[in-house]
Amino acid sequence: MKLTVQNLRKQVSGQVVLQDISFTWAPGEIIGLVGQNGAGKTTLMRTLVNQYRPDGGALLLDGESLDAHPARRESLIYIDPTQTFFGRYTLAALVAFYAEAYPAFDRRRFASMAADHGLKLGQRYRELSKGYQALVVMLLTLASNAPLMLLDEPFDGLDLFVREAIVGLVISEVAEGRRGFLIASHNLIELDGLADRILFLRRNTISHDYQLEDLRAKAVKLQLVFTQDGIPSVVRELGQVLSVRGRVVEVLFRDYTPAVQAQIEALAPVLMAPLPLDLTDIFRSEFSRMEGER
Repeated sequence: MKLTVQNLRKQVSGQVVLQDISFTWAPGEIIGLVGQNGAGKTTLMRTLVNQYRPDGGALLLDGESLDAHPARRESLIYIDPTQTFFGRYTLAALVAFYAEAYPAFDRRRFASMAADHGLKLGQRYRELSKGYQALVVMLLTLASNAPLMLLDEPFDGLDLFVREAIVGLVISEVAEGRRGFLIASHNLIELDGLADRILFLRRNTISHDYQLEDLRAKAVKLQLVFTQDGIPSVVRELGQVLSVRGRVVEVLFRDYTPAVQAQIEALAPVLMAPLPLDLTDIFRSEFSRMEGER
């Protein structure tokens, strides 16, 4: 199974929110969706599941249009965490709603996972804390057994132990290759340990689609100190400056080849030390480049 998104476009209240969005996604992948506040992450998820009608482009599942074959939409699930109709219903009622929409919904599994976290089917959604409401959304999503699951800030409000349990469930679902996750999150540290790929959403489109393993194989973050004032121009040309503290400079080199290393060493830095590279560095680099292009 493969979802193909082709040149997706969406306007909201006359404003372009999504433009020429294109990517593919299959079970067995965890994709992180990253962007600044207001970049359109939630709009993209709502458009993928037809909560919002796209203004252009195509959504194909194994080459078949989801418009032409609407029944195939049950392969995708997105539960909006801001759902207002949940409030007055019990968890049992919510299970009944989603079991109607998703034929493979596993009621027993939901009940078992809920009991593991002290939740009872007779509890009303509005009576739960924010963290437990987020947990219910996650459990409904997992119990749906939809092959492609979209999660919007899924760890927001969860305590450490519940979050770790949920992360374990996500990893377990993906390990068998039957489920895939698209996760929008501001928690880059959480995504860094989960995602195989990262989609950067900026200026209304997907600016980069990174395979994290490939990126880390090529990229290096260095801490550099030079005797002269300022940052040598070759450093700015070859890398992306992440921070400057006095003479100490942290630079991300996306394609750190032996030739690049030789050019940096030729500058005779007082200090040239590799540092761990994480998703936060890539995010900072991506959006500092965006500012520089304006």
